[in-house]
Amino acid sequence: MNPTQQYGTPEYYSLLFQDILADVEHEVAPKAASNIYKGFLLAMDSWIDYHNSQLIDYLEFKARVTKALGEE
Repeated sequence: MNPTQQYGTPEYYSLLFQDILADVEHEVAPKAASNIYKGFLLAMDSWIDYHNSQLIDYLEFKARVTKALGEE
């Protein structure tokens, strides 16, 4: 991989988007563009759900540690 294409660089993300854009071909997959957009939103929802669950777990863990240390 070219150094300018290392993880986190604009060039790296350009390669990822190129793969997605290659799927936008009306004759083969007429709903591809719409499905890519919907897939992006589904991915965002999934990550939001994950992080919300993690936040709840962290808050519960903190409460247990605080209680165990007698610092309520």
